[in-house]
Amino acid sequence: MNLFSFPLYLYSEFLVALLSCVFFLKKKTIFIKLLTLFLVITFFVELVGWELIRLKKPNFIIYHFHLIFEHVTIFFLYRVLLKKSKYLKISYILLSVLVFLWVITFFDKNYIYYTSIVGSFNVGVMIFLYLRELLLSNEILSYKKLLPFWVSVGFLVFHLPAIPFFSFWSYMKNRDLLPILHSLIVLMNIIISFGLLWSNKKVEY
Repeated sequence: MNLFSFPLYLYSEFLVALLSCVFFLKKKTIFIKLLTLFLVITFFVELVGWELIRLKKPNFIIYHFHLIFEHVTIFFLYRVLLKKSKYLKISYILLSVLVFLWVITFFDKNYIYYTSIVGSFNVGVMIFLYLRELLLSNEILSYKKLLPFWVSVGFLVFHLPAIPFFSFWSYMKNRDLLPILHSLIVLMNIIISFGLLWSNKKVEY
């Protein structure tokens, strides 16, 4: 395996996972623990998935299990931040729908598109709730130094465009538009990496 043959999005995932591990060593909060777990697992899943594609072997199962891991982990990331939000029940409902669709996908793979759409929509809802609480709090004065803010921006950059992308995925005859998704992954990881480098160490999450 040639280390210089990896696609750009894999390098970005390695970088952000490495930075999160370094940040974790300095500040072991629940938010940082979940974020680091998410980023590290995501990198290894994408690495294995890319290798399976290169070897022309099926990779559906590894990505399918990562899908549920991704959205459950992100849900708990924001559950930590939204301790007092009365609107979080909306996210609970969407997560329940996601789990239902995820199970159905084992019997009909076409449902994976709906699962991804519901998952990205749920991420958008949780980020909206977090930004709403941030706007109404005193932390808004130092939002640029808050790691959850930059993580939220990164997630928005990927998950909002992912909704229309996966909505039309079944109509795509080839994988020509896949580089767009990879570009969004790179941009998301750059933003989160910036947040990890810039965020204020004194802020509690």
